[in-house]
Amino acid sequence: MNRTFLLPLLVACVAIGHASSAMAEEGCQVVSSVKNIDYGRLRREAMREVSTDIAGKHYQGYASVEREIQVSVICPNKRRIRLWVDGPARGNKAYRFSENGAMKITAKAARVDSGVVQLAVVPRGSEQLTAGAAEVTLLPGMSLAAVNGQEAVGQQLVVTLSVVTYTNNDAFKTRNTTDLEAQLTVNYEALQGR
Repeated sequence: MNRTFLLPLLVACVAIGHASSAMAEEGCQVVSSVKNIDYGRLRREAMREVSTDIAGKHYQGYASVEREIQVSVICPNKRRIRLWVDGPARGNKAYRFSENGAMKITAKAARVDSGVVQLAVVPRGSEQLTAGAAEVTLLPGMSLAAVNGQEAVGQQLVVTLSVVTYTNNDAFKTRNTTDLEAQLTVNYEALQGR
């Protein structure tokens, strides 16, 4: 007899906060399009079977549908604004989603004030920038910097974060319904312009 067990996959909370920095601009606000990503009840048979690499680590299993969050940081004065995500991690390779999964966070569609910019992924606190791209994968311990030839300066940074969860077969080896959840915090740093 073939049995199907329901497994609710839930990214329970994407909490929006800010990281204090000695150079941070007071009075900046963070606004997000959603606070929670709810995948509801999903069955393995309804998920996409995938094989993917995240930062050089191979994951085989099942992927959720892509969910997007638009995050804006608005400051009273022009600044270099950087974003990063804190949450459970699997080393520095991926964000953890339960004991048997990972989350991939991709950043795209970035704008500073009203201009389109590219994104660079840099270690937190680093002043060295790499070349930018329209879409980048954000890894634990890294931050996003808006670039347009050099690091962009403005009053508002808008970025779309795409979240996809991956689970392996072990996540479905339960006889009962199991809640899987992860909490992420989006933080920012607003630095003096150069």
